[in-house]
Amino acid sequence: MELIKIAAKQQPVITRLSDAMDAAVAYAAAVCDNAIDDGQPIPPELVASFQADYNQIISLLTQAASV
Repeated sequence: MELIKIAAKQQPVITRLSDAMDAAVAYAAAVCDNAIDDGQPIPPELVASFQADYNQIISLLTQAASV
């Protein structure tokens, strides 16, 4: 299996982004578990705000991939 080639300058940034994304997924799972446990949904506006952040991340990474 071939490894993904990443420029040396990008390596520490990609590693930190990956770690942050892993943490974000874990936090989202905790929010979900808490909502289920408490039977109380989070506000849809909060979901929309996080979705906008996610969309911006994808947009920036897509742009970086198409340089």
